[in-house]
Amino acid sequence: MSTYSVSEVFSPPSNFDEIPKNPLFDDPDADIILRSCDHREFRVLKLYIIRASPVLREAPIRPSSPTASTTPSLPSVQLSDSGAILSSLLSFILPMPYVLPSTIEQTMLLLSAAQKYQMVFIMSSIRAVIALQNPPFIRQETALRVYSLAQTHGFRQEALHAARATLTFSFTLEDLEDEIGATPLVDLHGLWKYHHRLQTYLEDDLTAFRTTAIPSEMTDQLCSGGTLTWLREYIESIMESPALFDITEFHMSLLRHARASRHEYDECECANIPSRAIRAFWMALTNVVHDCMSRVSINVYEIYIDNS
Repeated sequence: MSTYSVSEVFSPPSNFDEIPKNPLFDDPDADIILRSCDHREFRVLKLYIIRASPVLREAPIRPSSPTASTTPSLPSVQLSDSGAILSSLLSFILPMPYVLPSTIEQTMLLLSAAQKYQMVFIMSSIRAVIALQNPPFIRQETALRVYSLAQTHGFRQEALHAARATLTFSFTLEDLEDEIGATPLVDLHGLWKYHHRLQTYLEDDLTAFRTTAIPSEMTDQLCSGGTLTWLREYIESIMESPALFDITEFHMSLLRHARASRHEYDECECANIPSRAIRAFWMALTNVVHDCMSRVSINVYEIYIDNS
């Protein structure tokens, strides 16, 4: 297995199809050849491969054939992966720095290869390196693409994270106009079902929270306009659009209320709510929202069946 830490990651070449030169890909002590679907050869030590993958341990090996070359021929295994993906996968198996692909599609193919060969530890290492990417691998700009690819490859973990990332923006037909055609409709429909189910859970849970669970320190301020009024309105806004569950949106709601109260009411001390009270409120609200997220299934087929 690779002995490098997850912080030691080589950037992929500008053209990912170019296999980075590494002596371990042409090891003088190699005892097996891995051949990619695009005719790239990797001469490696078999021990690393069979330790990483029970599938490759049992893979059919082509025996060496007589050759007039001074270089001895080695037994080989034909694989269905491209040389670029295979070289990246080997960087997580051999004692060398990790090499991640440069695109979302190639990264998902890398995970798919590790899954295909039942490389459980390698998949964990790949995911750990992906988690260190800056900007994050799964973010608002990539969420829909990652979700679609994760559904295609059967990666529930990535699908769930990507689905949650879509909660950071409005999920309406107008907002998704540019994605229609670029993202399969079945995936958009699955995400819409996910948003709909989450909003149903949020409506029930936040209604109870709004009524009984708002920390008293948040409501003890002197305010003629009614502290509970703006707090409840903010909580209701999350029910309609989970994207508004954001600490910045919360502070903007408080600021708008404080500014309006200075003009409309004689007294309002909401702008002086203690920071500890705000932290307590936000932690309590976060617990409710995250509990909803953990209870909502992201499996598009389960969602379709349950709501059809």
